[in-house]
Amino acid sequence: MDAMAPNTTAPHWSVRLNRVNRIASYLMLFAILGAHMRTQTPAYGPYAWALLGLQFMVYPHVAYWRACRARDTRQAELHNLTIDSLLFGIWAAALGFPVWITFTLFITTTINHALYRDPWAMTHSAAAIGVGILLAVAIGGLHFSPATDWPATVLCIIGLTLYLVIVANVAYTRNHQLHRVRKQLQLDEQALQKQLDEINTLQRQLSDQANRDALTGLYNRRYLDSTLERELARCQREGLPLSLMLIDLDHFKRINDTYGHQAGDEVLKQLAGMLSAQARSADVVCRFGGEEFLLLLPNMPQAVALERAEQWRSGFAATTIAFGEFRIQGTLSIGLSSYPGHGTSPQALIRSADRALYCAKTEGRNRVVVADASNPMPKLDT
Repeated sequence: MDAMAPNTTAPHWSVRLNRVNRIASYLMLFAILGAHMRTQTPAYGPYAWALLGLQFMVYPHVAYWRACRARDTRQAELHNLTIDSLLFGIWAAALGFPVWITFTLFITTTINHALYRDPWAMTHSAAAIGVGILLAVAIGGLHFSPATDWPATVLCIIGLTLYLVIVANVAYTRNHQLHRVRKQLQLDEQALQKQLDEINTLQRQLSDQANRDALTGLYNRRYLDSTLERELARCQREGLPLSLMLIDLDHFKRINDTYGHQAGDEVLKQLAGMLSAQARSADVVCRFGGEEFLLLLPNMPQAVALERAEQWRSGFAATTIAFGEFRIQGTLSIGLSSYPGHGTSPQALIRSADRALYCAKTEGRNRVVVADASNPMPKLDT
């Protein structure tokens, strides 16, 4: 795409800001150079005055129009600054290097380069001034007229003062804009961080809902599938034991039929609360389905797991659950399997615990049975 193709976006801030500064400073320079040219002999002709008007009255608007139409408005404005320096060099040489005027032209254009580009750009500006001087000397010859009459000198002093005010205003404006932008970025960042926190919280809630049983708040089988495999692999890798319990509420259908399903739900929640409260932080308590619960006990040998199971069984049997006017008591049947004795895969451990649980129920319920791989799965009457 052509670099000077029409631009449909807003011009760079330097273009907008330098438009006002260039117009104001060029008007002042028009007055300074005009005051100097009026006192010179021989007098400058109409051609010189026309060039003065074009340079300092018309050119600022042309430079702005050119920058606004450029594809890269900032780069176009930097080119305009280089043209400023070049033309200032031509005017300084054409006038014979009057000291005050030459200094004013030199210092203003070099500072502009430093202000809108970087401090090292002052050398670029000085080089452009030098090229302008060489062009003027090549065309009109070299001559010196360093004196500056008092009207031009006073105007130079006033002009330099106004220029410093303009530079200070530019610096203040940019600092104020940067502060405002930085503040807005901080607010946007805080708002974005808040949104991210809300999204993360929502994701955790959704993940928790997907992995939790709605009634008891315990983990569900979906969570168990990935966790059991991961924990078993860790115990195998580190040479640690792992125990697994399947817990079943005895005669749960009778509780529902006698006291109602809401009472049955309350019994399930009470059991879930007891298991969660007494489990270790590393233990995983799941609702396995219906009235069955599964406990995953990493780094717990079978003997310790058996003792824990008996504590839970006896503790729940001694618990009276209040539901309205009813006082409900229940018992637990528990099947226990352990790695590595009863299996080396999640499926084998669950099957072994399930077999032990069925043994506990067929032997009269309200008891803990450790899996025995040699025993077949018994049949139960529903």
